[in-house]
Amino acid sequence: MANNRLASFIQGFKMAYFLLISALLLSGCASNTPLRFYMLNAETDQAAKASTSAFDEQLVLGVGPIHVPDYLDRPQIVVAVGENQYRLDEQHRWAERLDQNIGRALAQLVADQTGVEQVVRFPWSQKQRIDYQISVDILAFHQTAGGNSQLLAQWRVKHQDQAALGKRFDCSVAAKDDADAIVKAQSVCLGRLGLDIVTGLRGMVSGR
Repeated sequence: MANNRLASFIQGFKMAYFLLISALLLSGCASNTPLRFYMLNAETDQAAKASTSAFDEQLVLGVGPIHVPDYLDRPQIVVAVGENQYRLDEQHRWAERLDQNIGRALAQLVADQTGVEQVVRFPWSQKQRIDYQISVDILAFHQTAGGNSQLLAQWRVKHQDQAALGKRFDCSVAAKDDADAIVKAQSVCLGRLGLDIVTGLRGMVSGR
């Protein structure tokens, strides 16, 4: 009887030891996986380039502030796994703050699409002259559980002390559950947002 109990104890100990070693090895493999960092750009179809004829090159355009919700204000890429549940991708992260990356990409697109030489990013000096200010409130920007990268935003263009032009923007682009594909799709949505803003800005400038 004693021998049987001893044998059972030894076998149980071996099993526990094996599970512990396996867990440590798996943990070591996970910790050795290199982090990957990503930057968004505002991708546009070259054929969609806006006419710059409505814009005076001497205008000063300000881009910002860009507001992102708290659930996006983090380095990890956010992926929805259910209607009310999200996963933070620990291995795939943004290379800089998301609001800064979005502001940089939009500023570059606005400069390219309008031909305006002075496009400054928020925050700027109080002495800086700003003819038109573009601000964006990001409401949602993540990969959905249905396999789409979604961007939902509210943008405004304000001309000095005049009433602002505002519009809600919604974009969804199919993307597989892969960080490279997700960032590519989000960059497409960001480019479409930029073109939407430029179209509204052109209407304001030409209507003056």
